[in-house]
Amino acid sequence: MAVPSSGTLSMVKLAREAKYADYNGGQTMGTISMYDLTNGGNSNGSTISYPTVNTGCTPNPETRGSLQLTAVRDTMGTDSAITLYYSAGIGDASNLQVGHTLYSDSNLTTPYDLTCGLQTGSSATTTICGSGDATSCIDTNSSGVITNGISCN
Repeated sequence: MAVPSSGTLSMVKLAREAKYADYNGGQTMGTISMYDLTNGGNSNGSTISYPTVNTGCTPNPETRGSLQLTAVRDTMGTDSAITLYYSAGIGDASNLQVGHTLYSDSNLTTPYDLTCGLQTGSSATTTICGSGDATSCIDTNSSGVITNGISCN
């Protein structure tokens, strides 16, 4: 069963759904921390350790893994290679688009503010444009969210 789309919600029932996929079950849940329920684990006092299930909040990225992106940053007329990371749930780097987030670490905890990054390479798994190059700069905002530049040869 899933969480109902209308009506009064229950913290115990939400916890049951998160842990056992059984919203209306009868399992004893003990102490429930909203933080643990949202982000997984039991570090904030929950009796039960919850799985990481929420896909829309930090510090819990939408997947538990990350993939690498190879890019070049134009720094005052000189190119410097950089390695960025993104959620493994996106798949190949060629699937990246405006609205996705880039990070400087594989744990997906530090968003990367990129100004005029040009992706390069020959692999769709590590470059946005597959075997081609981006035809414009790829920019992200201070939250690491790609704001423009997904344009390929």
